[in-house]
Amino acid sequence: MRLALTLIRKSLVPSDRAGEALPEPNDTPETDRPWTARMLFPEDSDGARQESLNNATISRILYDPILNFEQQKAVESVCSQDYGEVPFLISGPPGTGKTKTVVEIALQLVTRGTSALLVCAPSDPAADTLARRLKLHLEPSDLLRLCAPSRTFAEVPSSLLPYCYIEDTFFSMPPLEQMMRYKIVVTTCRDASMLITAGLTNDDLSCAEHRLRSVLHPESRFELPDERIKLHWSGLLIDEAAQATEPEAMIPLAVVAPPSSRHLIRRPPCLVMVGDYQQLGPRTSSRSAAIQTSLFERLFRRSIYKDHPLARCREGYRPLKVLTEDMLPILRPPFANLIQNYRSHPAILAVPSALFYMDTLVPEADKPKTDGLLKWQGWQGRQWPVLLWPNTGPDEIEHDGGGWYNISEARKACQYALSLARSGLVAQQDICIMSPFQAQVRLLRRFARSDQFGLPNVNIGPMEAFQGLESRVVILCTTRSRTRFLEQDKQNGFGIINEPKRQNVALTRAMAGLIVIGSLEVLETDDCWKVFLAFCKRNGLWDNTEAGAETVGAMEPSKVETQPSSQISVLEKVLLMRETHALMDPGADISFATGLEDEMWLSGMAATMSLTEEDDFEFDTKEQ
Repeated sequence: MRLALTLIRKSLVPSDRAGEALPEPNDTPETDRPWTARMLFPEDSDGARQESLNNATISRILYDPILNFEQQKAVESVCSQDYGEVPFLISGPPGTGKTKTVVEIALQLVTRGTSALLVCAPSDPAADTLARRLKLHLEPSDLLRLCAPSRTFAEVPSSLLPYCYIEDTFFSMPPLEQMMRYKIVVTTCRDASMLITAGLTNDDLSCAEHRLRSVLHPESRFELPDERIKLHWSGLLIDEAAQATEPEAMIPLAVVAPPSSRHLIRRPPCLVMVGDYQQLGPRTSSRSAAIQTSLFERLFRRSIYKDHPLARCREGYRPLKVLTEDMLPILRPPFANLIQNYRSHPAILAVPSALFYMDTLVPEADKPKTDGLLKWQGWQGRQWPVLLWPNTGPDEIEHDGGGWYNISEARKACQYALSLARSGLVAQQDICIMSPFQAQVRLLRRFARSDQFGLPNVNIGPMEAFQGLESRVVILCTTRSRTRFLEQDKQNGFGIINEPKRQNVALTRAMAGLIVIGSLEVLETDDCWKVFLAFCKRNGLWDNTEAGAETVGAMEPSKVETQPSSQISVLEKVLLMRETHALMDPGADISFATGLEDEMWLSGMAATMSLTEEDDFEFDTKEQ
C-alpha cells in the first residue's frame, strides 16, 4: 500500500516527457491537470457540457437483456465516456443491481475492443462474485481471477479455479506473455499490489514501450496519433467501492494511472466506482474520519456531483423527473442513480427510502417473493410485513466487563422466529436475527439452539455480517434499553442508535418480513428511528402483546410523535392508495411508477387524497 501511495503522490505532479516538473498546479492550464488529480479531485471544469437532450432509446445490444432503464443508461454513459475526464460514480441502494451493472459495463467495454480492464472489490467474496458472473461470458484465456499466494484453494469457489493461475500449490502471477492477453483481471483492491510489484502498471508498461521504441527509432518524436502509446489498462471498475478505505482504493488506481506525459497517450483510462455510501463504510480499527470515509463517499461530496441539478442528494429531487430542454445547457452528469429495488416489499422500503435515498426507491420485486408471508398471523394493523415490539426488559452487561445483552429481547426474537417457522410459510434458514452487540448475538444463538426453541438453522449474527446479503425475514434486536449509555455507545461505535448507516443496513436486508424489537424510550432519542416509530404508529404495525414487559402502558404508541402528511413517504402513500383501490375495485392493481407520467400521477394522487395534519394520515380503510 505504501508503494501505491508513493506512486499516486508522484503522479499528482505534472511532468513533461523528459520527466521534468511542469509549473505549479495553479499556473497549469486545466487541460494539463494530471489524470490522477482529475480522478481524486474532480472539478466542474473537468466535466463535459451537454447541449442537447439524450436519445430516447438505447440501441446497444446487452449481455443481460433485462437491465432496467437506469442500469442501461449507466452502461451507455460509461461506454460513450461523454461526461468528461472524471470518475463515473454509480449510486446503488440495496437490491438495485449494482454488481449486475458493473458486469455489463465490463463486458461492453471489452467487446468494443478496448485493452485490458482491471475489476476490483474490497473483499475476496465480492471479487469472487464478480468473477463468477463474468465467466459466464468469457473463456479462461480472457478472464483472470488474480488471487494472493496466501489464499487457500478451499477459499476459492471450485468453478473459478480454471480462471486462476496456479504454480506448484500456490496461486501466482502468470508469465508476462500470458498476462498481457487477458481482457479482464479481477482481484481485490489490496491484491492489486501484486501488479505494482510485478511492474505491470500503465506507467511501467508505457515507459518500457517508450524506451524500446526510442532505441529502435531514435528519430521518431511520437507526435502523430498512430504513434501514441496505447495503454494496457484501459479502465478500472471498483464494485462495493463505499466499503474500501481510500488508501485501499489507491492501490488499483496506481495500476491504471497513465504516465504524466498526457500528450503521448491515445486515450486516458476510465474510472468507474459503484457502491452505496449510505450503508456501512470501510471496516477499519482506525478512529480517523479520513480513514473511515471511502474515496467513493468523499467524491460524492465534490461539487461536480453533490451540486449537480440531477443529484440524488439534492433536496426535493426525484429521479422520476427527466431532463428537459429548458435545463440545457447542463453539465453532463458523471454519475448514475439506480432506483429500482428488486429485493423488498414496499412497506419495508418505505422508511429507508425516505430517510436515506430522498424518497426515490421504486419497488420492483416479484409479488410471490415479497408477499409470501402476509398470511402469517403475527402481523398487526394494515397487514403489512413490518412489525415493532416495544421492549421494556432491561439490558444487562456480562461479568468482567463483557458485552451488553437483553434477555427479554432475545426470548421474544426466538418466539417470533419459531412462530414463523412453524407457520410453514418460511424455512428456518430464510430467517435472520441480528443485533449490534456480540453478547446479544451469543445469547440469541444459545436460546435458538436450545430445546425450548429448536432453531438450529436460523441465521444469527451482527449487522456487519449481513451487509450485501438478504433474507426473507429479518428480526432486529436493538438491545439497548437505557439512555444513559447512549453517549458511551456513540464514542465506542457500538449499537444501532444514532448510527444511521447501521440502521439502513438492518432495515434493508429483509425481503418479505421485518420485525424490530427495541425500547421506545431509547429509539425516540434518535431522529431516524423516530421516523420508523411514526410509520409503525400510523399504520398500526405495533405488537402490544406482553412478554417480559413490566407495564403494558409503557408499550403503547400513544406518545410517539407523528409526522406532518407532507413528510409521508411516496411509497407509504402508494401503499395506502393501493389498499383503498383494492377495496373499491378488487381487480385493480396500482403499480409503482418509474416514468414522468407516473410522477405526475403520484402528485395528483397525493392531492386527491387531501392529506392534512389533523387527520394525521390515519385512514380507516373500511370506511373508504
